[in-house]
Amino acid sequence: MYKNILVPTDLADKSELSIHTALTMASQNHGSVQLLHVVEKVGDDADEEIEDFYLKLAEKANQKLSDWQHRFKTDFVGVPIEITILVGKRAQEIIKFSQEKNIDLIVMTSRTFNKGEQGLGTLSHQVSLFAPISVLVVR
Repeated sequence: MYKNILVPTDLADKSELSIHTALTMASQNHGSVQLLHVVEKVGDDADEEIEDFYLKLAEKANQKLSDWQHRFKTDFVGVPIEITILVGKRAQEIIKFSQEKNIDLIVMTSRTFNKGEQGLGTLSHQVSLFAPISVLVVR
């Protein structure tokens, strides 16, 4: 059913349950899992200092995703786990990536929403509204 699964993550430990869920589904369907972290881009202006800052954040994210990749590979032998780091607007980048990689399902971790926050809600809510494919939100 779902063979190419995307797990966007904010790198929080809570994401491990979403990764495990995606890997379980992929293993049952001879599929693969893509781990994705998007470094949130602030503003449209680019200068060397801010680009260096994004690069440092991306390096830290790559280390965390690599750690998860190695750890979960021992439990899910035979399930390819790829990692990608992008810089941009999170919801837009997740949806664009899912289309470019022909993702069948997006598995995301739910987050507590504070009633006082403004905007379109949580990232998982935004992605589930605008993604052209199914989104599973894991609590």
